[in-house]
Amino acid sequence: MQGSLSSEELDSWVHRPTTALRREHVGVAEAVVEIYAPSPIVDYVGWYTEGYFGPQQSPAQARLFVHEVPLELWHSVHQARLSPPLRRAVLPTAPDTICLVDDGQSAVHLLSPTGSGPQSMRVVVRILRALVLRELLGRGHLFFHAACFVLQGTAVALVGARTVGKTTTLLHALEHPGTALVSNDKVALLPAEEESERTVALGFPIQVGIRAGSVLALAEGPLRRFLTRKWSQQYGDLGARYEPGTRLQVRPQELAAASDSGVIPRCRLGMAIEPHLDPRAVTPRLEKLNRAESRAVWARNLLLHPAAVFPQQAAVADLAPRAELRIPQIPTYRLVQPPAAGPLTVRLLEDLIYRTAVGE
Repeated sequence: MQGSLSSEELDSWVHRPTTALRREHVGVAEAVVEIYAPSPIVDYVGWYTEGYFGPQQSPAQARLFVHEVPLELWHSVHQARLSPPLRRAVLPTAPDTICLVDDGQSAVHLLSPTGSGPQSMRVVVRILRALVLRELLGRGHLFFHAACFVLQGTAVALVGARTVGKTTTLLHALEHPGTALVSNDKVALLPAEEESERTVALGFPIQVGIRAGSVLALAEGPLRRFLTRKWSQQYGDLGARYEPGTRLQVRPQELAAASDSGVIPRCRLGMAIEPHLDPRAVTPRLEKLNRAESRAVWARNLLLHPAAVFPQQAAVADLAPRAELRIPQIPTYRLVQPPAAGPLTVRLLEDLIYRTAVGE
């Protein structure tokens, strides 16, 4: 390397006789990424995204190359000048990974020192997620601050910013038999193909951030025992005082398995709920919103740009155009509830689902 690096040189690395990279098409049907990486990394990606991303037969819209390079070569690449259209993308959580983006070929090259550990593998998952995000946004799909689960056969979206009780309500819902987890905190919506069809929600393989208060609000059972054990392993005694911003990060697949539920990567939405915490409330209650109020709920929680969805990987997925807000044609309710009303809230939702099913 003579002090500069081009797209052609990077492509040549992939085809070197000494390079053993595995090639897979992964993602969702609407956004496919072709990944070239050592087999252990491809296997890790498959394990981490299981239930959300999977092998795809469709042509890929983007490519992701993962190179493990000797330390001395890593340093020379780090200092090399880049020939257009190559550019560097800064990854705040991965200082030991070089990320080079080739916008001309919709390709991303990740370079890590040989022998890098699990943290480097997680970076690959994040970049893959960012590329899927870019393609979805580019096709006009929308992202929202929302959790989503299927309860009694009906998909429910909890739409709202952080700290309004989405995760706590989701955890209580998962304690009920037959509940399935779609996503927590961020959901992509695909517009209905027909006017009579409901909007499809896509879940994403993002770790669920759970505060100690949400764990303590759960009834004694398998889910609480699992989360208490995980919390103790990472932070110590759950009952001790904790920093307000401290969160336990759990893969959604683990969360679903601990609650004896499952993961559904996509579903047709049946209703939307906007949670509100009200310390003065005695019991939870639901208020049906009109069309204008419903539109305002979705508009407040719309994530238009990659930086708002996955801020740490925004530099990789910064080319997506804006999409027009489309409101899902589903009933929307405001949920007013006191703190720690999780079990009552879920029973209220079950009753609403039942009444909706019988036409009331």
